[in-house]
Amino acid sequence: MDITSLKYFVKICQNNSFTKTAKELFITQQALSRRISKLEKEIGAPLFNRNSRGVDLTELGRYILPRAEALVRAYDDLIADINSKIEREKARIRIGFAPGTLQILGVKAIIEFEQKHGDINIDIAEFSDVDCESNVLNGNLDLALTVKPKDVNGFKYYHLIRERLVAIINKKNPLAHRDSVKFEDLKNERFILLTDTFRIQPVILEHFYKAGVVPNVYFKSSHDLKVAYDFVALNKGISFLWISLPI
Repeated sequence: MDITSLKYFVKICQNNSFTKTAKELFITQQALSRRISKLEKEIGAPLFNRNSRGVDLTELGRYILPRAEALVRAYDDLIADINSKIEREKARIRIGFAPGTLQILGVKAIIEFEQKHGDINIDIAEFSDVDCESNVLNGNLDLALTVKPKDVNGFKYYHLIRERLVAIINKKNPLAHRDSVKFEDLKNERFILLTDTFRIQPVILEHFYKAGVVPNVYFKSSHDLKVAYDFVALNKGISFLWISLPI
């Protein structure tokens, strides 16, 4: 006598039908009947009276049903408890992603890694570069992917990807027809930049400084890269993004 046979027995009793139960279990009615016949043979007596209206429990079947239901519940509770314990004992890694970095790495890569390593759960969240760093320092994150960490002495970090910085220019701007532009070429333009919570911001300002250009800032976005792109689409200024980021 196995737990699957008892589950089938209980399900048939609930549905009062072999046909309906077979459909719910995605097995053939013949396979279900064979399973119950084997159970009846092991018990040594029939559990059902078959008739044109369906099935009725025999006296022995009525006696066994509540006990079978209790066994099935106990088994399901045991399996759920085991799975819960395994889940609790998995290593949990908390990773923070600065805006755009998750798109570069790809969600698929994270899911595949988690599936390959069944003993690891990965919690992911997006923060600004600054918040990623502070959350790593205070222990809320185990690691983070950011752009050029500022406090290089406070972290152990690795360069994963080096991306080219690109200027995003409206098609109506004459500069849009060039193959490339230098920061010196941008001295008369307005800019849509990001706030200092994005590590790319000081990188851009450093390029302006080296080119001797004081940027005329039209707007600074504090959290959304797409906002900067939308302003460029409205021809309100020039912005900067990484070449691999989808727009």
